[in-house]
Amino acid sequence: MSPTRRALLGSAALGVAGALAGCLGGGAGDANDPEAESDRRQVSGTDSDPTVVKPRNPDGESVLLDGSETNGAGEPVPIGRELVTSASRANELLVAEGVGDADRERTRTFLDETDYDAETVYVSQGGVRSCQRLVIHSVSWRPGHVEYEYCRELRPPDEACEADAGAALALLFRLPVALDGRLTGSGSSGRTPCRTTETEYAVIDGNATVPGNETAIDEGGDAS
Repeated sequence: MSPTRRALLGSAALGVAGALAGCLGGGAGDANDPEAESDRRQVSGTDSDPTVVKPRNPDGESVLLDGSETNGAGEPVPIGRELVTSASRANELLVAEGVGDADRERTRTFLDETDYDAETVYVSQGGVRSCQRLVIHSVSWRPGHVEYEYCRELRPPDEACEADAGAALALLFRLPVALDGRLTGSGSSGRTPCRTTETEYAVIDGNATVPGNETAIDEGGDAS
């Protein structure tokens, strides 16, 4: 129904001015309506301590796949950036081969434990150097747009990594708001290295593989 028809229909009962105010969400009543103000706060916000998991795939180009869509070879296609707004959609997300068992379980648990009536999962995929990790500082959202801030630092020496190699990385943020699935834009900003860090090391030998546990992300690693 076009705005013109809404205005005409509304004017028959409430007057044109009232109908337009209702369509636009304006009017004096909204300014003092706690529910309306709460809704406005929820569509935009920032979380400076976000809940996020960061599974890696050291052997592939992607971490998460779309189980509801296949390519010409009949294989699930990689997930790019997406807002996951329902448990049914979360169930369609598959973890790619090459992701460690602990990361696989952590990702599945994260998706399953999200309350999609009140929360949304923002998924973003990218890459990172094998011996580096991302530290997430914040995530912000507004209608149709999500962005996050991060820095990079070296991973602990007791975690397995390979110098000069890369790894696929997925970031799954749990946003404390129920958003619709529309995503028209996204972004990120960061720096290397982190300005402040709790690590006590500055260099990993560039010619060696650092031995460690089997998963690329574990307690003290990229998971937070």
